[in-house]
Amino acid sequence: MSAEQPAPDDLPDSTERLRAILDTAIEAIITIDERGRIESANPATERLFGFSAAEMIGKNVNMLMPSPDQERHDTYLANYLRTGEAKIIGIGREVRCQRRDGSLFPADLSVSETRLARRRIFTGILRDVTERKRVEAATTTRTQQQAAVLDLSQHALEGRDLGRLMTDAVALVAQILGIEFAKVLELTPSGEELLLRAGVGWREGCVGSLLLPTGRESQAGFTLLSYVPVVVVDLGQETRFRGPALLLEHGVVSGISTIIHGNLGPYGVLGAHTSRKRSFTGDDVHFLQSIADVLAAAIERRQLEEELLATAAHEQRRIGQDLHDGLCQHLAGIEFRTEALVRDLAGDPVVQEEVATIGALMRDGIRQARMLSRGLVPVELETNALIPALAELCKDSAQLYRTDCEFRCEEPVLLTHHAAATHLYRIAQEAISNAVRHGHAKTIAMELRQTRHEAVLTITNDGAALPKEPGRSGGMGLRTMRYRAEMIGATLRVGSTGSGHTVVTCAFRTDQ
Repeated sequence: MSAEQPAPDDLPDSTERLRAILDTAIEAIITIDERGRIESANPATERLFGFSAAEMIGKNVNMLMPSPDQERHDTYLANYLRTGEAKIIGIGREVRCQRRDGSLFPADLSVSETRLARRRIFTGILRDVTERKRVEAATTTRTQQQAAVLDLSQHALEGRDLGRLMTDAVALVAQILGIEFAKVLELTPSGEELLLRAGVGWREGCVGSLLLPTGRESQAGFTLLSYVPVVVVDLGQETRFRGPALLLEHGVVSGISTIIHGNLGPYGVLGAHTSRKRSFTGDDVHFLQSIADVLAAAIERRQLEEELLATAAHEQRRIGQDLHDGLCQHLAGIEFRTEALVRDLAGDPVVQEEVATIGALMRDGIRQARMLSRGLVPVELETNALIPALAELCKDSAQLYRTDCEFRCEEPVLLTHHAAATHLYRIAQEAISNAVRHGHAKTIAMELRQTRHEAVLTITNDGAALPKEPGRSGGMGLRTMRYRAEMIGATLRVGSTGSGHTVVTCAFRTDQ
């Protein structure tokens, strides 16, 4: 008897050991014949698939497979027996399996072939990898969420305007969480309503105009009361607050909302919603809060910038007013005295001429002081507001910079928003300064026109091109123009004409 073969007395013992191994194995172990019929299945197989061994033995192994693998398996086995070309046998791969209740799960499958005296059998070993796939998916999702937060943070650091940053934020939330609706709600000054400031998925006309109630009349309002993220699995079964019309009309079922914090209190709420029932994970909540924190930091910086601009503007107004009411009046008094002195010195032509020269210099000083005061307080000191202020700005700039600077306004532009007039003037002032100092422009054309809903200010120059993205170059002039446009809800664009001239366009809605 060969040493490699067990003695007849050892066979029962070997069989018992093999059976013990199969019974205690954590992997599902199945043997099939050349027709694909199941010959044996260990207890792990029964637990994994929900069938008893008796229910499986003698049946085609494709009973454990979903479509289309179920229909293809017999053909694959027949092809292998005919050609010897293996796709799984001796190779192994991940497959989909089907339990008795019809549920599917992923599994790692390895198949080996054993040749017996008159036939061959195939042994398959399966390991359920559902948990591993869940962990991999969670890790991938977490990585994507972190990357999205970093990307938005980078945009915020680059100085992207707040409206665009909010639009980017809701788009990222919808994409990464795989939901249909996302929104940024801004708490109104009264604290009684929330304005839909930015969003995706909502019907046209909602963003920028729709108001939601606070308190327990909406999920967002309840979030402000709770001061922690609020997760809703089924809005129809919600008892903590009422479903607002916005969510109900869009068929929202599940969602998350979290506070966007501000300097002195909540700025508003960031929300993510879906029309499918969904249980959001802790990672999903953390992601949404991280996006809200990025927005909060950008909003806080924006508020600080507004305060700095307001402080600078107040100081400019004070200096301009002092120049106009103080120095200019003082110089005008001196000029009046010199005119009287010229008359008194009629008998001494030489001295009279000298005093007249001093009076002319004094008048020039008064003109320059008034020019400075108009630059510091452009609209406040002009009774006709923006149009004459811009016309005077072009005239003064032409003298100051020795450039060809023209202003055109063919029809009256009615602008009752005083702060908007001031900011538009400052934007024009900065655009001219940039054109001359950085673009070395020789010709500047400024136009103010009225469209149906907007006042459009355009400054074109023949200087070197400016960056298309204000703020990315690091220039404070462009940043300031953008901040001023944001403060009045205007849009600012920097582009080029077909002839290569630089164009700065600021459009302000006059119907708001």
